[in-house]
Amino acid sequence: MPKLAVLLTLFLAVFTLACTEGKPPQSQAWSTATGAEAYERLMWKSIQDGDFKQVERHLAPIYTLTTRSGIAGRDRALDYFRGLNLSDVVIGDLQVSPEGADMVVSYTASLQTKSGAEQKYYMTTVWQQVKKGWIAIAHSEVPAGEAG
Repeated sequence: MPKLAVLLTLFLAVFTLACTEGKPPQSQAWSTATGAEAYERLMWKSIQDGDFKQVERHLAPIYTLTTRSGIAGRDRALDYFRGLNLSDVVIGDLQVSPEGADMVVSYTASLQTKSGAEQKYYMTTVWQQVKKGWIAIAHSEVPAGEAG
């Protein structure tokens, strides 16, 4: 009877673990990323980690950033991202819309700076497939207003 109890316990443990909902890998690499959601998360992870060589590699020469400060080209966008000084980025409500060789990624994001300030945004990024993978061609972010 003890063998049956052990087998039953083992079966229930495996069954329970197999039925839990998993999260996407948090440490996915650029080289193994397979979709626009992964690229978006990797972009923010690179910005947070200060890995701007990776950020630069994944921005198109015609990259355009739109923020409440206005419209910026690639170089000014890189300066903007460097200046964020992020400690945490939380992405939610993410939706990916494919369109030919492009992917539009829309989501909410909470950005927390190392000084402790936190701001929630509505964001959209357009990713385009090129020979060497995917590059971002445009990004827009609007501060989320208070619920009214």
